[in-house]
Amino acid sequence: MPAADFDSEGRRLLPLFFNLSDRLVLILGGGEVGERKARLFSEYARVAVASREFSPGLLQMAGCGQVDLVKVDLAEGFEDLLKGAFIAIPATSDPDLNRSIEDRAREMGVLVNRVDGVGDVVVPSIIRRDPIAVAISSQSPALTKYLRLRLERELSENFSEMARLLAQMRRELKGQVPQQKERARIIWEILDDREVWELLEVSYEKAYMKAREHAALR
Repeated sequence: MPAADFDSEGRRLLPLFFNLSDRLVLILGGGEVGERKARLFSEYARVAVASREFSPGLLQMAGCGQVDLVKVDLAEGFEDLLKGAFIAIPATSDPDLNRSIEDRAREMGVLVNRVDGVGDVVVPSIIRRDPIAVAISSQSPALTKYLRLRLERELSENFSEMARLLAQMRRELKGQVPQQKERARIIWEILDDREVWELLEVSYEKAYMKAREHAALR
């Protein structure tokens, strides 16, 4: 589970995973900070970057179709750009302009990811062991990094193959074990069986056959 965090007013934030594939993330500012945000969010969402000038990295990303670039002087207006955005990221070099963008975005119901503090959207540190994702957030960047390093060491086992194995077992158990409580007990026994974990490093099929012993499936 992602760790809890708090916004600038001490309100507790709810950790969530969002599907952003059909959402627009609007970055206002085409410098290095905007580029960093674009590289992150372009893996998950449609990204547009609005600015008068763009970093070489953003120009390269646009050439590869990763982001859309909107050439505009943000000091002359930005409200029309916010229409249709799901998340806005004020990333200009002007703090006053960033605050104006943030205030107007909130008035329009657009979530804000701040580059210099805690906004509506906080990007956690993410550990991926597909299909597993662990997100970590705290008020201390050093603590977040420390926790990430600790968890990466703990997640050294073959969790990807275990996730695949448990998905297969759940499908089979649903057809032969009607009680949900009993299915949950079997799944937990499989997770707690060190031999299954060890066999996953050698052969998925051997681990699968060992897992089936816990359920005595026909």
